[in-house]
Amino acid sequence: MVSFDWGLDEPPAAPGDGRVALPAADLPEVVELVGQGWSLAPEEPLWVFLPAVWPRTHRTWVADRSTRWVEHSRDGVVVERVPWSADLYAEIESDCNGLLAEAEVPPRPANRLWLLKPPPSGISVQAVLDRVLEPTLSPDSEIVPSCNPAFVSHTQSTINTLFS
Repeated sequence: MVSFDWGLDEPPAAPGDGRVALPAADLPEVVELVGQGWSLAPEEPLWVFLPAVWPRTHRTWVADRSTRWVEHSRDGVVVERVPWSADLYAEIESDCNGLLAEAEVPPRPANRLWLLKPPPSGISVQAVLDRVLEPTLSPDSEIVPSCNPAFVSHTQSTINTLFS
């Protein structure tokens, strides 16, 4: 049985004061945490559920004060770069929560940047993700790497094994 924990009772790892024109990885609080061995959780839709199944002891968050950008192109050339509007941010968050619903995962709390620490064995967060994906790559695998209940369950099982 898969259990989910978005840490609604967990305080942020660092205070944040207002939005800034920096990408998430460049926020001072994120830079400091990365220096302490944390990694930003991947933002790809495939991994939207990951913080909810990662062990609490190896997961934290900071307020998302970052700025994300939309680039408008014409004939393959970027002609304008503008920050996401509040409406676009809400639409993206709604899309993420839609994916979570399809995977039978509760909605995630908004305005958080998740950071993960690797297992005690010393392998990286990326190596954990690679391990999760490895069995899904064989042609006879019944697990499809997408935001679905079977993949979420497989991910949590793999993570539990790596952290035990």
